[in-house]
Amino acid sequence: MALVEVTNIIFENELALFQTPISLQITFEVLNDLSDEIEWNLIYIGSPLSEKFDQVLDNFSMGPLQRGVMQFTITSQPPNYQLIPTKEDLFSVSALILTAKYRQKEFFRVGYYVYNNYTEAELIENEPQVVLIDRVYRQIMGSNPRITKFPIDWEGQLTQLYVLPTNQQFMFESMIQQQQNNIGMQTEQNEQVQQGQQSNSTFTQNLF
Repeated sequence: MALVEVTNIIFENELALFQTPISLQITFEVLNDLSDEIEWNLIYIGSPLSEKFDQVLDNFSMGPLQRGVMQFTITSQPPNYQLIPTKEDLFSVSALILTAKYRQKEFFRVGYYVYNNYTEAELIENEPQVVLIDRVYRQIMGSNPRITKFPIDWEGQLTQLYVLPTNQQFMFESMIQQQQNNIGMQTEQNEQVQQGQQSNSTFTQNLF
């Protein structure tokens, strides 16, 4: 049985300029007194394809905690857009991840898809070659979270034996799988075209 239940998360600025600080209010319930700290991490996924571009926007711990309902607000700096590898990664779907750990074991993870784009019609129709980051807006899909709870040993006597999914797998596994399938289909089509060209070449040689 989990000793901590996250009951509500509210973003105070789901739609805002990209460089606006990110603020969210978290409500959770402690079902039993906890002698150690809970560690919270707020992470921005810089690329769906590699976790090396993940940016930790905030990291802090609280505890020991007594039984009861608690609420706090995280206000973090926005992601550093210069650490996002490509313009495509900036303007395609991304995500914010909030994780919670107890005694270094993750027991809660929630992800929110994020869409970044210009809002001015002129910039949308004629996208500048250089990103005008001060005119880019971000939309956090706060009403559609992806939530996973991991069972842990709250007494801390056992290690976490299973492998946790990466943030990319957690949020983008189906998209990555579709891309891999498309690459496989394209490779197969290219091979078929090459085989067809070789067959035509052989047929032509036989004619002469």
